[in-house]
Amino acid sequence: MSLARDIPNVLASFRTTRRDMWNWRAVQDYAFEAEQAVPLLADMADDYGAEGVIPVVQKAISSTFRVLMRADDSGGLIQSVIQELLTLHAELCSQSPPAPATLTGWIQKQQFGELGEYFHVDVVDYADALRAAGIVRFEAHLDKRRQALTTPFDGRPDKEFSHDDEWHARHAVLYNLQRLAVVHRDEEAIVRTHGGDMPRAHLRAAAAKALREAGFTARAIVVAREGMTLSGAAHQQQECGELWATMAIEMGTDAADAASQVFERWPTASNARAWESATGTAWPQSREHAIERMRERPWELIAYLIETNDIARAWTEGLRASENGTSLHPQQWDNLVDRYSRIDPVAVLPVMAQLIDDRLVEANTRAYPSAIRRMTKLRIAARAAGRPEISDDYLADLRRRYARRPSLIQRMDAAGL
Repeated sequence: MSLARDIPNVLASFRTTRRDMWNWRAVQDYAFEAEQAVPLLADMADDYGAEGVIPVVQKAISSTFRVLMRADDSGGLIQSVIQELLTLHAELCSQSPPAPATLTGWIQKQQFGELGEYFHVDVVDYADALRAAGIVRFEAHLDKRRQALTTPFDGRPDKEFSHDDEWHARHAVLYNLQRLAVVHRDEEAIVRTHGGDMPRAHLRAAAAKALREAGFTARAIVVAREGMTLSGAAHQQQECGELWATMAIEMGTDAADAASQVFERWPTASNARAWESATGTAWPQSREHAIERMRERPWELIAYLIETNDIARAWTEGLRASENGTSLHPQQWDNLVDRYSRIDPVAVLPVMAQLIDDRLVEANTRAYPSAIRRMTKLRIAARAAGRPEISDDYLADLRRRYARRPSLIQRMDAAGL
């Protein structure tokens, strides 16, 4: 076989003539075949060399993107394929760098074109392939694009994020300036291009990530900590706080203090684990306080206790939350029931029954399939616990209560319940 003979066969996997790409099954079928073809491209590079496969990957990206533009990819399957192709393209370019002019032209064509509105084509990923001379050429091309903007660009696009015909071009320029600052490891340029003069939490989070990526962890810690108290959505402030704690733990600098402050403000399971990691052997002294704080968000508490394999305590806290009128997500209860059934198989049966009752409060046929699945699990669990009469009595009671729901009764009959 030869590269020329393999190319059409592989590229066919990234194309389709189907007109029903709004159909979820069609999207799944296409994405599955395309995903299987990505490693084939990598194998072709191993067999024939990266240089000849790079243009093939570019064609695959183009073909897959055209399919995406006419598909209902709400599940992100086709987007994942494109991201894999972009990653492979950058890897192959590092192995066998194209001419700087060719690579610069392709990168910026994607960044400033339609694909760039949906995906990041990152110059950092291509820094090794471009090398110093290529980066200079890349910056020269970028400066021409910047000068061509009719709206003056003074470091950042307009702060009101107005959407005009040049909106995408301005933001593509900004993105490249931010990523070039990382390539050059220019600390001040990273802060400046990420809006260092703008008191916004989400900008501080982005700046902290870039500083960390470039190796300026100490500055990143300061920037992330600042973002905790700046204006912005709560989740943006939380992201800053969690970045601060993560980096403090990595650096070993005031790690326990940072992790505890972040947890106190956002008492989540992940932040509890971070605090535990930072505290080490002293954690038992703080654990009960952490549990008490997480009772405000029992779903977080249960997640933490399950993650730390304290299943008995998780069960107790789950029941306590229910008694206090705070319901957990049914899937979390399912997980807890599965785990606690190994400790006390009889105790879980009433909770399993309650989960079924909750699903049947309203006469909604869409809730019946999951209710039937839970009924089946209840019967299996009751028999395994040596108490089949519990499920028998419960299922008989369900039939009496919902005798006027023929759809439900039919489903129970079909499942042998």
